[in-house]
Amino acid sequence: MPISLRSKLALAFTVASLCLLGMVYALTQRGFDRDFLEFVGKQQLRNASEVEQRLVDLYQQENAWPPAHSEILRRAIAGDVMGREHERRRTRRLLLLDAEQRLLLGPKRNPNNLVKQAIAVNNQTIGYLAIPRIQAIPAGLEQLFAAQQKRSFAITAAFASIAAFGFAWWFSGYFTAPIRALSRNINLLNQGERDVTPPTTNTRELKSLATDIAQLAATLKEHEQAQQQWLADIAHELRTPLTVLQGEAEALQDGIRPLDQRAVSSLLEEINHLHFLVNDLNDLAQADINAMVLNVQACNLVEAIDAAIQRHASALQAKGHGMELAIDNKEFNLLADPQRLAQILDNLLSNCIRYCQSEANIRFSAKLAGDTIEWCIEDSGPGFSGNFERLYRADSSRQRVSGGAGLGLAIVRSLVLAHGGQVHADASPLGGLKVAFSWPVAKVSL
Repeated sequence: MPISLRSKLALAFTVASLCLLGMVYALTQRGFDRDFLEFVGKQQLRNASEVEQRLVDLYQQENAWPPAHSEILRRAIAGDVMGREHERRRTRRLLLLDAEQRLLLGPKRNPNNLVKQAIAVNNQTIGYLAIPRIQAIPAGLEQLFAAQQKRSFAITAAFASIAAFGFAWWFSGYFTAPIRALSRNINLLNQGERDVTPPTTNTRELKSLATDIAQLAATLKEHEQAQQQWLADIAHELRTPLTVLQGEAEALQDGIRPLDQRAVSSLLEEINHLHFLVNDLNDLAQADINAMVLNVQACNLVEAIDAAIQRHASALQAKGHGMELAIDNKEFNLLADPQRLAQILDNLLSNCIRYCQSEANIRFSAKLAGDTIEWCIEDSGPGFSGNFERLYRADSSRQRVSGGAGLGLAIVRSLVLAHGGQVHADASPLGGLKVAFSWPVAKVSL
């Protein structure tokens, strides 16, 4: 069973606290042992006050120290210890050094391993009484005192460990509370809830994560609303031609309308409308999943525009639209699929024909900008807002006669993005709409 983040944090903090306590104990105990042994040694020297006084008297008698290791020095240190074996053993450990710390009496020892006490006469140091540094705490009160200190520290460490774990458990709960709240928000998103409230936190990273989750919830909500609207619009678009087909078929079946060429043409018109709508929806679906297959090659922009104008010549002439081709370089070559480029131009010209007033001006222009060709189509209006949303129509009445299926610019945008280009719509200086493209240039001319 996986361990919770709170438990891991509490355990980590507790282990860190125990390690810190262990280090403090080791360093403190090492210093305590060293200092306590130093204290015991100095205390033993202080207990040798009688010896020190005899040595002072000896020095004052001669105004100097007798020869090193002489019997007189040995008697001065030993004194009258008959019958006192403990005192005899203690005095045997004593060493005498002169003012320059040269050994006068006792076995030779490392000077750094001695505990020394100065012997002074008239505030002038005449020598040192020394004892070898104790390596272990002697039995007795000293050992009892050291053991008591260790027990006191162990008890303190135990209480400190409990307090550290309690603090670590509280702090880990405080730290993980926003994370648990964020996890609940994610679970709500997974269950379909979109109105989630991110938790309040002062941690910069968690605050950024909470903002991202809130933004994700808002984006999902927008996408779901768009999807619902998208499905409703598709149903609407399909329902209209199907209703017309059903009505005309029932009229023919009931004999209300004669089965003649006109009736057949009307049925074919609605079938063609359904066919075009399904094809447009299929193009958008393929673009969304990056499944659109493009036969990319070098395409001459001017030739593609001329061909599109020829295809729409009759409709343009019927509305009296004037065409202007403001492209000086006739060798502008786009990296594009010829059929998809033609589809883009057809949709753009169809929008101009549908929405522009009679005798409007339509202008194509282009220029080279590094590795891209920036070209655009603009008209004198009134045009429409240039919305690239799917199934969007400029006319609020959503009449099929004037508004079409509302997929034209959505398909244009998908096709341009599939080619690695960019497209945006803006107001044209001519008074209508300007649709501008940034398209990859072909390296090889036709």
